[in-house]
Amino acid sequence: MKMTRLFTAENSHLICLSTNEQCSPIVREVKWSEVESRESEFNEEFLASLREELKKNEERGEFFVIVPVFDKKIETEAQKKDGVAAMKHVARRIKDCASVVGFAVPACLDESYFVSELSEKHQHYCFLTKNGWISLEKN
Repeated sequence: MKMTRLFTAENSHLICLSTNEQCSPIVREVKWSEVESRESEFNEEFLASLREELKKNEERGEFFVIVPVFDKKIETEAQKKDGVAAMKHVARRIKDCASVVGFAVPACLDESYFVSELSEKHQHYCFLTKNGWISLEKN
């Protein structure tokens, strides 16, 4: 299912396409340890609860940026990839939530890798980087 893009990024700012005005979404932190309680074992109960929360907020017209919290040990490239894989799983589980503007890129990761991995199937997302907002597809 392809989601309709509701936001875009212009000059590092997040812009609501319906009003052409800047937007500041609500921060929703998501801890890696909540998503993946054990290695390669996703906490589907947590993810279902997150989706339900976001769908309720969608009904209220609220918008969120998902801010990954990498609260597990990250010493190797493999561990970084595991963290990105966990956030990709989050994106899959909340893909139909129009309340999600996109994801913040964790400071410990390569921005282009994170954005590439998450936007592969979620091109409607905008990404909050250390330099501001970016989007990959224009409407």
